[in-house]
Amino acid sequence: MSGSREASPRSRRADAQRCSGRGKKKRGGLFSPAQRAVLLAALCGVVLCLAFFLVSSARLADQTRLMEEEQAAYDRRVWRTTVRYREQIVREAQQYGLRPAFVAAIILNESSYDPSAVSSVGARGLMQLLPDTGRWVAGKLGIRDYTDDLLFDAETNLRLGVWYLDFLSDRYGGDPVLVACAYHAGHGNVDTWLTRYSRDGRTLSLDEIPMENTRSYARKVVDSYAIYLENYYQD
Repeated sequence: MSGSREASPRSRRADAQRCSGRGKKKRGGLFSPAQRAVLLAALCGVVLCLAFFLVSSARLADQTRLMEEEQAAYDRRVWRTTVRYREQIVREAQQYGLRPAFVAAIILNESSYDPSAVSSVGARGLMQLLPDTGRWVAGKLGIRDYTDDLLFDAETNLRLGVWYLDFLSDRYGGDPVLVACAYHAGHGNVDTWLTRYSRDGRTLSLDEIPMENTRSYARKVVDSYAIYLENYYQD
């Protein structure tokens, strides 16, 4: 009888597990939990960036299409506008050395040639003069028995409005952008903008006009001025 002892069942099971590989610690895959969290966060970031890009692109396309539609509608409006008071416009403009096409563009964008137009701030008539401005200009022109109701008279309104345009033209060297801005927002604002935003202190590009509504107004005046100059008042 030899001195060795038969292995117990528990020992045999342990030996079998070592041979078969059972009992080893399972590996956790290619990435650790921390690495998987980082990758997931990065993937979410990519998805969000892509979604933002798609939404921004769609919005930009919509804005571009809307601007194009608005411009086309405005061009149609200029083309179909009957140029009324043509003789009066030419007469008053020539008296002060202004281009009739520019006067016509101001009238279009102020009242659409409606002599009875009244704005939300009380501006009146073809060239949308405020009563205070009308009285001031009437005094300069020596008009007697002037009343604010005369602003609804087309010829009187033209006479006062063209004089005021000439006043602004002298102030700003005939620059159509500056004159349009001053007519819309007041020459005090334009003087301030020239000091703060102009590159040369004497002119303003459309993009340098800080007030959105005045910038839009000036752009429309310049656009319609070009159309009138080419098609109605070739002077």
